[in-house]
Amino acid sequence: MIDATSIQGQAPPDDTKSDDSDLRQKRIERERAELISSVAAADFSTLKSRVAAILNLYPSARDSDIVLTLKYWSTFQPELYNPAGIAPADLFKLERETHIVRARAMIQNDYGLFVANETVKGHRRKNEQTIKGEILEQSFERSVLRVYADETGKTGKFVMVATVWVLSGFAAFQIWQKIDAWRKTSTFAKREMHFAKLGRGDAEALSQYLAVVRSQSEFLSFKIIGIERSKTRRPITELVFKLHERMLIQGARHEVDSGRVSLPRAIDITIDEEDSLDAIALSEMKASVQRELSVHYKDLLVGDLTISSSRHSALLQLADMVAGAANRRRNHNGDRNFKDDFADEIIAELGLVVEEGADENFDSSTVLPI
Repeated sequence: MIDATSIQGQAPPDDTKSDDSDLRQKRIERERAELISSVAAADFSTLKSRVAAILNLYPSARDSDIVLTLKYWSTFQPELYNPAGIAPADLFKLERETHIVRARAMIQNDYGLFVANETVKGHRRKNEQTIKGEILEQSFERSVLRVYADETGKTGKFVMVATVWVLSGFAAFQIWQKIDAWRKTSTFAKREMHFAKLGRGDAEALSQYLAVVRSQSEFLSFKIIGIERSKTRRPITELVFKLHERMLIQGARHEVDSGRVSLPRAIDITIDEEDSLDAIALSEMKASVQRELSVHYKDLLVGDLTISSSRHSALLQLADMVAGAANRRRNHNGDRNFKDDFADEIIAELGLVVEEGADENFDSSTVLPI
């Protein structure tokens, strides 16, 4: 029962406050989803996404603003950061700690992502001193294998899924950094790298781009899986789902069995948002892949499985270039033109294997069996 005397003399309820609260909540939910997508896509284009990347990669940074700031500087501003001593002039160029901490607070407190240890919450400044030694000793990178996937050939003879596998989360940043630095001085400064959008005048830029990617080859592997449509009666959406699923299972086994990655490790997968999968399919895929991998490797876990935009993702765009080249080689049956030359160059420069049985070594590039 409401006590009428307790509300006497009060102003009528202000509906605008409720509306403002609803709008704020919707904004937070939208920004949270956008940030998750950015982290999954290795998009480091904003301060918030860069801070989130550090929190994701280094769990100890979630508990310490000092560790977070040092990791941010050493990762994103290595030309300015010197652990032996920072020049006074460079302090004006380094990202301000207050800006980094503000972004961290929003990510943890508003979005509920990469949250601090329970013993640190509410006592951050006090615990900076009491747990300093432990935090600094544990500032190691989370062991993760990053996969970026794109599908192709849905109307062609062969339906395929092409993937870029990155050996660590920090390597994903290094590759993005190299490509981003090149892009700013190239004809692609305001364009995305997509095979379908390459024009005749892009030959020189493409060669430069491939040289940059090739310089990072020690951190990369490329895998393609596909099937001839005439050999299956599955609907195209189900077929693409199964190809993604088999790609992750066979690809993970290849990475571990070939010795390219050690265990324990988590696999984070990012799929281009233009592909055919929805949230339900992703959930089912994650459970299925984890079940099968657990039979062979108890310390290999399926982490985040996310659909993201390629807009600011150099690695999803690279997956698109690999998929486009494979599709051109396997499915194009018309007259040759510059696109075939581009596909040949991508395949040659990146050492891609695009046909099953073409490579017996199963090293850094392979076509996986169904």
